[in-house]
Amino acid sequence: MAAVIAALFALGHQRGRPWLPGQDAASRAVATHMQQVRFAVAGLSRSYFEFYQGFGLLVTVFLAIEALLLWQLGTLAERGAAARAMVVTHLAAFTAVALISARYVFAVPTALAAAIAACTAMALVLWERAPSPAAA
Repeated sequence: MAAVIAALFALGHQRGRPWLPGQDAASRAVATHMQQVRFAVAGLSRSYFEFYQGFGLLVTVFLAIEALLLWQLGTLAERGAAARAMVVTHLAAFTAVALISARYVFAVPTALAAAIAACTAMALVLWERAPSPAAA
């Protein structure tokens, strides 16, 4: 379930491109200014808008990779402690994403990240309750 939610998160994030929340005159002026202000970085000339768009695309890629990794992790559940450690890592990461989204972004990414964190937490709880393969 966490993998499906992460895939929806990635698709929704990309659907929001160019990630400009407002269409009023002030919002358009900020976007225009971001496109016009350029600076040198690592020997290249970039605008704030290019950085903004680039980081947005990076977030989409990482969300898509997370969906794939969560799907793969679901198939590794029977592998023991190494898989459990990866679930704990995803739980910590998506809890952090939910908290950061709540503070700096808006409700939808917060809810999606919290749902993924809840799914990974539930996986850990179910893992603890499952009979061990050696006991079967």
